[in-house]
Amino acid sequence: MYNNFVYINMVVLMLKKLLIILCALFIYIPCVQGAYNVELEDDAYVSDSVYFAPVSTWENVEAQTINLDKGKILFYIGRENKPEKIQAEVMPVNATDKTLTYKTENSSVATVDENGVVTAGKNIGETYIDIQSGKAMAKMKVCVVKGVESVALSQDSMTLYADKPVTAQLSAVIAPEDATIKDVKWHSENESIAAVDNDGLVSPCGVGKTEIYAVTEDGGMTAKCTVTVTTWDKRREEIPVVYTNYDMTVDEMVTAQMSAEPTIFTTEALTADEQSVEQYVDPANLVSGDEKYQFINLASQNNVDAETLDTYLKGKGILSGYGSVFKDAAEENGISEVYLVIHACLETGNGTSRLANGTEYNGETVYNVFGIGAVDAAPVAGGTEYAYIEDWTSVEKAIRGGAQWISENYINNPKYAQNTLYKMRWNPDKPAVHQYATDVGWASKQARNMSAMFEAFPNAKYQFEIPVYVGQEKLKIK
Repeated sequence: MYNNFVYINMVVLMLKKLLIILCALFIYIPCVQGAYNVELEDDAYVSDSVYFAPVSTWENVEAQTINLDKGKILFYIGRENKPEKIQAEVMPVNATDKTLTYKTENSSVATVDENGVVTAGKNIGETYIDIQSGKAMAKMKVCVVKGVESVALSQDSMTLYADKPVTAQLSAVIAPEDATIKDVKWHSENESIAAVDNDGLVSPCGVGKTEIYAVTEDGGMTAKCTVTVTTWDKRREEIPVVYTNYDMTVDEMVTAQMSAEPTIFTTEALTADEQSVEQYVDPANLVSGDEKYQFINLASQNNVDAETLDTYLKGKGILSGYGSVFKDAAEENGISEVYLVIHACLETGNGTSRLANGTEYNGETVYNVFGIGAVDAAPVAGGTEYAYIEDWTSVEKAIRGGAQWISENYINNPKYAQNTLYKMRWNPDKPAVHQYATDVGWASKQARNMSAMFEAFPNAKYQFEIPVYVGQEKLKIK
């Protein structure tokens, strides 16, 4: 009897415990966790997880976050744009009220209806659609842009040299000019031949031929440049050479130069002797190394674009950023753009001289970047007065006006035709008259700068014109 009583008490106790467990299960719903990843763009305000909220049977479940399927909607002005519905999901899954409301922050860019359908507005720009469910909020970014229609490169072909690792700059030209998204991605078809960085700077890697591509971020449009990598020795063999005969010996040429007015000076501002003059007059001393560049024909274009000129001019004081002006001035006056840039850099001390940075005359600030009128006795005063007479009141005017003056008076002058640095300095057709400089080494100094620049612009086209004096043979470029 006693044993039965104990047994009954144990059963009752177990039933009580079971009842407590059932009550707990009935009153509380456990939290169930799960998650999926959402790829986000820009700064969309979204959650990245799906979940159930723990609730009691008599509570409302409030919305806590709103998930969006993407971070941005993109429309193109001037194109047919289909309205796009925002895909939004209220969290937690068991929220009592999942009603969503939508509101645009700028209706001129985009509008939205009560169902979350977004339509492009009339204006280019960015706005946000504010999305709300209870206290939960999210934002969808909407962009209305001017689309890219085409892309081209600054060069469709170039040649680089494996044994002279000089880089070349490519730039992408996007049309129309007012396209909103102009970013491009660069890549090389074969990086063992030529590589390209994120800014379009091309570097030679090995001999061969490959393609460099630019792909627009907007629309995926493609442009390419064919890159040939060879060796510098082979390039030198391909440069054309023209020879001009003169009816005097080198000694006669030197004698004529010694009577020049004004006097020829050395680099130390001393009067030059015959030996010094002969050193810089005799072509046999000048056809190798950097010196040979004083024989380049300055009356022809070099196929160097404005962007490449700007790369060279970077850090050159007042001249920095004027690549397109030099390019235009050279084309307008039929002269070498490479020479024009080098000449300005030499005359202005790489854009730092007083004349280049502006001097005052009669209350007017004027500029002179080629040293025109800067006579030896009073270079600043002379150069300033000449710039004032020519109305060179800006750097651009000084570049364009100076290029015209050099072309008309020297390079393309019908009487003198001094189309090389050598001819500008020594004028072998009429020695000792109409000579550009008094410094005995002027042409050689220019040539050294020109050498560095031509090697920086490996795609430049040019030809040599070498004088032949009586008793001399035709000299080969070395």
